[in-house]
Amino acid sequence: MFNLTKTIATTLIATAGFAGAASAASDAYFGVQNTVADSSEITIEYVNSPAAGELQIFGYDAEGAGQLLGTEEVFAGGNINTDIDLDLNTYNKVLAVLTVDGEAVAQEVLYVDQM
Repeated sequence: MFNLTKTIATTLIATAGFAGAASAASDAYFGVQNTVADSSEITIEYVNSPAAGELQIFGYDAEGAGQLLGTEEVFAGGNINTDIDLDLNTYNKVLAVLTVDGEAVAQEVLYVDQM
């Protein structure tokens, strides 16, 4: 016999699970920032993370992401002015990647200000 109450409850639980996963991905983003200073340390002005994770900085060129230049831990929520020590950077652009549990959840290409 068909049990409408169980069917509705199961549907709601499944929907909530999918919404939670989509929400976590949408909660990962970078603030408005186009450039970083050309130095041994760069600052990511704002990044929002759905959970504790890691910010990774890669060199970036026409071939895509290159050498990993530096990393820094971030906490859940808004992270303001996150400083990242870099290995020698010879790239004109860098790729900032936010990872949570080893999965990339957001990324941003930034130009290196050569001034």
